[in-house]
Amino acid sequence: MKVNVEDISAVEKRLQVELPPEEVSKAIDRTCQRLAREVNLKGFRKGRVPKSVLKRLFREHIEEKAAEILISESLSRAVQESGLVPILRPQIESYGRVEETKSFSYSALLDLRPEFDLPREFYVGLEVEKPSAEVSEEEVEQHLEALRYTFAELKKAPEEHAIEERDVAIIAFKAYEGDQPVPGHEAEALYVDVGTGEFDQRVEEALIGHRVGDRVEVEVEYPEDALNERLAGRRIRYEVIIREIYLRELSPLDDQFIQKMNLGFKSVEELRQRVRARLEEERKKKAEEKLRESILEKILEKVDFPVPERYVEFKLAQMIEGIAQDLESRGHTFESAGISVERLKQKLRPTAERQAREEFVLEKIAEQENITLSQEELEEKAEEMARASGGRKEEAFRVIMTYMVPKLLAEKTLQFLVSNATLKETDQKEETGTAKKEE
Repeated sequence: MKVNVEDISAVEKRLQVELPPEEVSKAIDRTCQRLAREVNLKGFRKGRVPKSVLKRLFREHIEEKAAEILISESLSRAVQESGLVPILRPQIESYGRVEETKSFSYSALLDLRPEFDLPREFYVGLEVEKPSAEVSEEEVEQHLEALRYTFAELKKAPEEHAIEERDVAIIAFKAYEGDQPVPGHEAEALYVDVGTGEFDQRVEEALIGHRVGDRVEVEVEYPEDALNERLAGRRIRYEVIIREIYLRELSPLDDQFIQKMNLGFKSVEELRQRVRARLEEERKKKAEEKLRESILEKILEKVDFPVPERYVEFKLAQMIEGIAQDLESRGHTFESAGISVERLKQKLRPTAERQAREEFVLEKIAEQENITLSQEELEEKAEEMARASGGRKEEAFRVIMTYMVPKLLAEKTLQFLVSNATLKETDQKEETGTAKKEE
C-alpha cells in the first residue's frame, strides 16, 4: 500500500492511497464468492456460478462492492501510516475503477485539530466580572402574577368589549403578498394571547381596541433573515376577522387560590418561597454560564486558529438535531413551524464555529494542565446517572465512556478556569436591570 499526504490547509489534508493488484484481486474474489451464494441463475446451482459468468452479468455491482471492501479495510491502516489523527471520520473524496491485475487508488479528506500556541497567562488569572445571582422581590412577584394569568378562567367577553392586552382573541386570518395569498399562512380559528407576541407582535397590537366581527388589516415587513422563508424580506398584508374575545378572570393571590391550583402548596408564602428558590437556582446557573462565557471570550480574543469546515458542519448538525427534537416534543416539525432549515443554519453557523473554537481551546488547556478524569470521578458520575434514570450503574458507565468523556473533561477544565480567574463584583443595580431585560 502506498500512502501520500497532500496539504489542503493547516487543518485539512488529502490522503492519496494506492493498493496493489493482489489486494484488488482478493477483493474481487470475495465479492464474487458472496454474490454466487446470493444469486439464482438458470442452469447453475446456487453458489456454483462461475466467476467469469458473474463478472460478465454483474460487472458494475462487483466493482462497486469490491471498491467498498478495499476502502473500508485499508482506510484505517492508511490513516495510521500517515501519522495523522483526524477528528472526524475521513471523507472519501474519489476513487478509481476496480480492475483485476491493476492497482486501485482512492483519496480521502482528513480534518485535523488545529495547532496553536496558548501561553498560560492567556487563561490563568483572567480578570472577569462576576454576574450577580440575586433575585429581587419584584421578580418573584412577577412570576406569581404570571401564575395568576396561567390559571385564570376564560370568560366570553360582552359584545361591546374592545380587545385589551392579555385578552384572548379567536381570529380568522389570511396573509397576502401584494394580491397573492401566502401559501400555508392562514387559519379559520386561531387562538391569540394578545400582547404576548406569540403570533406576531405587530398584528396583535393592531387588534387592540377592536370588537367581535371587526375586520382588521395590517401590513408587516419581515427582515431578510427571518426563519420563515415564505415571509423573509417580504411585506405581508394580514386580513383578520375577530371571531370571539375572551377575558381572563383573575383570582386574588390568596391561600384559597393557591390550594385550588392543586400544585402541592398550602399558602401564598410557601409558594413564594418555592418560586424564589427556583429563580435563585436558575439565576445561579445563568450567572455561572455567563462567567464561563466571559472567560472563554477573553481567551478566544487572544488566539487565532483555523477551524475545519466539516467540524463546523458537524456541530451545526448537532444543533439542528437538538432543535428538531425540541419541536417534535411539542408536536411540530420545521415545516409545520414555518422554519427554513437553511436559514436556521445560516443564523446558527457563527455559534457552531464558536463552539468548535471553545472545544479546541478547552482541549488544549486540559492537555497543558494535565487535567484528566479519574476512575473515581467516572464511577461517581455513573452512580449519579444510574440513580437519576433508575438504570444499572454498569450501563451508565458504558454510556459515559462512549459518549460523555469529552463533555465531562471540558466541564472540569472550565471549573479550573473559573477557580483561577480574578472575579470582580458586578454593580448590583446594573446587573438587576440586565436581568429584567433578559426576562
